[in-house]
Amino acid sequence: MVVAPEESPDSKLSVGFGAAGPWLTAEVCGELDLGTAPVLLNRVGLLIGLHAAPHVALDVSRVAFCDSSGINAFVRLVRRARAAGGQLVLLRPPPRLAELLARTGVDRHVRIVDTLPG
Repeated sequence: MVVAPEESPDSKLSVGFGAAGPWLTAEVCGELDLGTAPVLLNRVGLLIGLHAAPHVALDVSRVAFCDSSGINAFVRLVRRARAAGGQLVLLRPPPRLAELLARTGVDRHVRIVDTLPG
């Protein structure tokens, strides 16, 4: 299943969906900030809400920028997935984003992986 990406109103972010085995995947491309984080929250939140015990992987390898609004969106989505009996992982964060996740301590609460878990 692949769903066409939805872009933020100013086209700074796109989110496209697919599947890989038991995982629902969301490819996040562009900038995550105050103006675009709601697009991520809405699209992925809807995906989580449509599936029982969802296993969601956010492929963030193409995120060029992320501020505190993007970090907050990751945390909120992880909580939603857990509340639905599932899990959410961040897949392949670029070095700059990985460093930000470590500096903020988010990496202790959000599972970060280089490949999809089995």
